Amino acid sequence: MKIVDGVYRIRLFPSSVYLVEDEKLILIDTGVPGYTSRILRYIRKMGRNPKDIGFIVLTHYHIDHIGNARRLKHITGGKVVAHEIEAPYIEGKQRAWKDGRIWWTRLLLWIGHMVFKKCFTKVDIKLRDGDKIGNLKAIHVPGHTRGSIALLDERRGIMFPGDTVPYTLAYMRLKKGPNPYSWDVGKECKSLEKLAKFDYELLLPNDSRIVTRRGAEFVRQFVHHMCKSKVDTR
Repeated sequence: MKIVDGVYRIRLFPSSVYLVEDEKLILIDTGVPGYTSRILRYIRKMGRNPKDIGFIVLTHYHIDHIGNARRLKHITGGKVVAHEIEAPYIEGKQRAWKDGRIWWTRLLLWIGHMVFKKCFTKVDIKLRDGDKIGNLKAIHVPGHTRGSIALLDERRGIMFPGDTVPYTLAYMRLKKGPNPYSWDVGKECKSLEKLAKFDYELLLPNDSRIVTRRGAEFVRQFVHHMCKSKVDTR
């Protein structure tokens, strides 16, 4: 699905991924394991070669984002990119389940770590807040995970928030409280406030509806009405 010139969304379940045309193709996240072929087919359908992928940027370590990174790296030669804090999780060196806030999320993170060991992959480029990959600026947004990042395309006016926006939004709207999969809800709200300060029109999350107008204002209103009033950060 073409969003604007040079930006495409590949709809997967449960988390979609994005392709950004830059000097090299940039793939943002990779979905759960098993979608490698679909991603490659989409790239060919665009008239591009999978070898055109220069960077595979992972917004955080959860399996619905890193699931095909290892295979895609092997096939395309693209470099895997993530925040430096997130790298040990993506490489399988850090025990992810220790970051679960409640017992059943710790259990699910442990199961995921054990079942999907073959998905772990080396991170070639380790980012810090403000670093750039092509025209995409990395913004460190801890909360959902310790090393979550959002990506800002300043030239196109697009924010790719990863799971920082949609998960929080979905759980709060359903009045179920903060996202149980988030490592630190207080930090997540601080990160949302951080994202609200940037200027962008389009907001392109991985697993919920896209916002095509006044994206930054959408986040600002969300923080004002939901985060400060509904989240217990104790």
